Amino acid sequence: MRAETRDTTLTYTRIVERYALFFDRPEIRLRFLNKTLARQNEREKQLHESLRRFAFLRNTGVYRWLLELGLYRLIFQEVQGFLPSIPEDRRPLLRQIKAPLSAKLFFQAYKFRYLFYGVGIGVAAIGLFSLYLLVVWSARNVNSYIAQRYRNPNQSAQNAPGAGTALAGVKYLPDYKPEKVWQVKKEGNYEQYSNGARIQTDYEVDNHPRQYYVTRRGAEVPERTVHREPVGIIFHTSENEMVDFTLDNNDSIQTRTHGLLEYVRKIKAYNYLIDRFGQIYRVVRDEQAAHHAGHSIWADQKNLYIGLNESFIGVCFESSMQQAGTPGEQLTEAQLISGRALTAVLRSRYNIDDADCVTHGLVSVSPEQMQICPHYDGARNFPFEAMGLSDKYQVPPVTVSEFGFSWDDQTLAKLGGKMWPGIAIAEEDFKRRAAAMKIEVKELRKQMRDHYNEQIELSRRLRGDSQAQAE
Repeated sequence: MRAETRDTTLTYTRIVERYALFFDRPEIRLRFLNKTLARQNEREKQLHESLRRFAFLRNTGVYRWLLELGLYRLIFQEVQGFLPSIPEDRRPLLRQIKAPLSAKLFFQAYKFRYLFYGVGIGVAAIGLFSLYLLVVWSARNVNSYIAQRYRNPNQSAQNAPGAGTALAGVKYLPDYKPEKVWQVKKEGNYEQYSNGARIQTDYEVDNHPRQYYVTRRGAEVPERTVHREPVGIIFHTSENEMVDFTLDNNDSIQTRTHGLLEYVRKIKAYNYLIDRFGQIYRVVRDEQAAHHAGHSIWADQKNLYIGLNESFIGVCFESSMQQAGTPGEQLTEAQLISGRALTAVLRSRYNIDDADCVTHGLVSVSPEQMQICPHYDGARNFPFEAMGLSDKYQVPPVTVSEFGFSWDDQTLAKLGGKMWPGIAIAEEDFKRRAAAMKIEVKELRKQMRDHYNEQIELSRRLRGDSQAQAE
């Protein structure tokens, strides 16, 4: 036995003997002494094993202090157990023994340890519940708080009955600055832009050049100036076959994308396609019209546009429209990021106004039936704000407010039994217009259908004349 260990044992024995003297009977003294020292010896072994990886602590005062606290705890425990063997007149003398204050406090804490455990568990439970409430609050409120905090108060759209602009106070995502967007480089089969947009050009194809007339709001006939620059963007969904967006379907997703690109290129359907991984492909070049909008109408505050293939750029997301009664698919995170970046590139390059960025479902019409929304892509749930755009569902569509197009039960069912908010305003505008002209709504609709067909014919003649001149 080392000298240090012998000294420690001797010290512990003397401390225990001071308390053993309070017992009258020698056998009780001996039992108290042996039991207390045996338990202390066992505790020292346990502490020694616990500090095996921190052997240096055994040579410090901290180690000896811990042993001493443990010894006094054992003494106080044993004294309480042997208390009936101590004469009544000697018991007050126990309190006169000078035990360290830290040892007394440690023993009191030990006595009430189960109470402390309960309080600790209660505090932990309250903390976890508070954390849960904080997470729930954050999920519901942080995004809206950030949008409110960083929204530009100077950006708001003006609204007038029948006008093709967003309602005042609409939310914008920040940081759309045209001067911050430019082409960084063009190499091989891709173009890189300053906002992170990367446009693949592998599938580029030629079509006929853009050419269209513009009708000023309130005018009966279009101006005969031929325009060739795109004025807006129409967002589409591809509606091709989808598989679950999971790692296991990685190869299947890419195979379907390449098949879709080949098909889009063949029929020259869109100017751009954004696949499910967020890759942007240019198909029909910007200066040329793609076959993406068909019969369609849109208007901003100044101009009316009919037949939007010629005047609007078609951007298609590889996705499926969320229809009533089916889960459908929302855009992937990568598509949202790329869609926003491409929108900024096109708006900056062609000075496209926010008011002229819309979805196919909001512009498509069927002139034979005088109905809106024969195509449902983007007729609801399109993330305009994620694209840095105002909410076009609040805009009274000119298809209804000026041309009087309506809808049937099938369309209503496809949209979940409810048309988008701007429809009600537009319908009232058209009724007021018919009343002001003192004609039936039905008759005004017929007149506007004829007017639409006349303007479509003018556009066809323009393209026909241009093709004839080219030949």
